[in-house]
Amino acid sequence: MKTISYFDGLKENYYHGLMLGLITIFEYTHTIRSNRESGNGRYDIQLAPKNAGMPGIIIEIKADESKEKKQNLEHLAQIAFDQINEKKYDIDLISIGVKTIYKYGIAFANKEVAVRNN
Repeated sequence: MKTISYFDGLKENYYHGLMLGLITIFEYTHTIRSNRESGNGRYDIQLAPKNAGMPGIIIEIKADESKEKKQNLEHLAQIAFDQINEKKYDIDLISIGVKTIYKYGIAFANKEVAVRNN
């Protein structure tokens, strides 16, 4: 609430960059990829483990870009989560032998956020 302006966070690519910046702490344990093709589409962010036995992570981001009344963030986060499964974004991680995959659908609207995960 104290960091970004209401006007900073209106587009999905803003939140995408924000998330990429936050997850760089995983660069020693995971290979971080952004907007790569996997399955039947392109995931937003994937963390592929560098060591066998570690989990992989897939993040799909949605943003309510309307300037009118905000969409239900919980519903938008569920749409993002469902997209991961429907488009089979986990196929690359499965193909390299990753057994545990955490999936996160994250929805943003201005300064608010909702998360759906498995």
